[in-house]
Amino acid sequence: MCFRPADAGGGAHKCPECGKTIQAMGGMKLTKCPFCKCDLTPYINGEKPIPGAPGAPGAPAAPGAPGAPAAPGAPKPPAAN
Repeated sequence: MCFRPADAGGGAHKCPECGKTIQAMGGMKLTKCPFCKCDLTPYINGEKPIPGAPGAPGAPAAPGAPGAPAAPGAPKPPAAN
């Protein structure tokens, strides 16, 4: 049986500041980019959005209340031939 920690994705990620590919280092999360030395913790904690990532769509507006029915009209006279 093989045991893998839950967060050991192992894939490569891009630095949000310089755009270079960062390889996983033994399953550990890096807190600084090895290339540009930017701090990655605000991106990991969700405090800063990752540039180029799509944003979540806004919630739809609440439906409006139905309007009052229109007043009934007077009966129309029959058409003359």
